[in-house]
Amino acid sequence: MARGIIAIGIDEDDELIGVRVTDGNQIVFLATHDGMAIRFGEEGVRSMGRPAYGVRGIDIGKNDYVVGLAITAKANGHVARILSVTEAGFGKRTDVEEYRLQTRGGKGVINVKTTARNGKVVGIQLVDETSEIIVISQYGKIIRIDTTTVRAAGRSTQGVKLLNLEEGDKVAAAVVIPPEELKAEPETGTLLQ
Repeated sequence: MARGIIAIGIDEDDELIGVRVTDGNQIVFLATHDGMAIRFGEEGVRSMGRPAYGVRGIDIGKNDYVVGLAITAKANGHVARILSVTEAGFGKRTDVEEYRLQTRGGKGVINVKTTARNGKVVGIQLVDETSEIIVISQYGKIIRIDTTTVRAAGRSTQGVKLLNLEEGDKVAAAVVIPPEELKAEPETGTLLQ
């Protein structure tokens, strides 16, 4: 049985949640379950060998954890937004520029105002005007959404309802449909004979 090679050192009670390919000059965005986020320049992360543990990206509170990451280019004129989705089916799009650049390892800023009504953050995605997402709940309820229909809102807001859930159900995941898959789909409304 092939065992592979070590890509990163990870503590026993920790886990890797995502990986992105970068050129060393991008902006890193990290978001947490309790609704915090940080945005910092990638040059603040030094190169290391494969088994290294890495450096701290965000200083998280007790019982908090990172739920997502995004990589954005430095000032490319493209309007990128962070779509944040919560356990109770709420979501919002926020312009990445609303998150001030900081140095890595800080506490960050409020991304979503988490309450009993909207729940904690389950995931974030980098979206633009052409993005579509799929949101799925723990009970298997699923919805496909054009992200332009999700209201753009400031950082410290609760968001709007994306999905109505049964009592006890929670959002399990929200993922962006890759642009190449959107292009490959047949146009809706066509009739095959």
